[in-house]
Amino acid sequence: MRSYIFRKGSPDEAAVLYNLVVDRMKWMDRKGIRQWNVTEYLVRFPMEYYVEKQRIGQLYVLEDEESGKVVCAAVLKEEDDRWPDDGQPSLYLHNFASAVGWHERVGDIFLNHCLRLTQEMGKSYFRLDCAVDNEFLNHYYGSRGYSEAGFCTHGLYKGVLRQKRVS
Repeated sequence: MRSYIFRKGSPDEAAVLYNLVVDRMKWMDRKGIRQWNVTEYLVRFPMEYYVEKQRIGQLYVLEDEESGKVVCAAVLKEEDDRWPDDGQPSLYLHNFASAVGWHERVGDIFLNHCLRLTQEMGKSYFRLDCAVDNEFLNHYYGSRGYSEAGFCTHGLYKGVLRQKRVS
């Protein structure tokens, strides 16, 4: 089994996450999945967005220890305007992408690190959203204990709000 390092991203890794997203969008096109690739995602989240998120400490990466390759990355926020302010301290996942074709279950590994970080930060919930019409992702998150908590709209994107209690 491979070993991975979960850490904050460096300045040059903003481009790595951006490229993971672009590669994942091409994969969606090939698979017939209509999500980021049909919602003007790169207009809403251009390269400058990832540079800024890294600058303010919100970019996180999962690095394969053997190769040094970043195989998964995301933006983690302590506030999210897609969620109603319910007073519950939470950590929010955004722009989550893994390397296409990587054989390990790096998404699960990354999410488990996020759950630990959420708990270490003294937060009650780890929260995310996924496309309302992506049956696979909704099943994936549901089977991992992320309960539905509402819906959101962001431009052309319509999502299901999901959360997991950590404390």
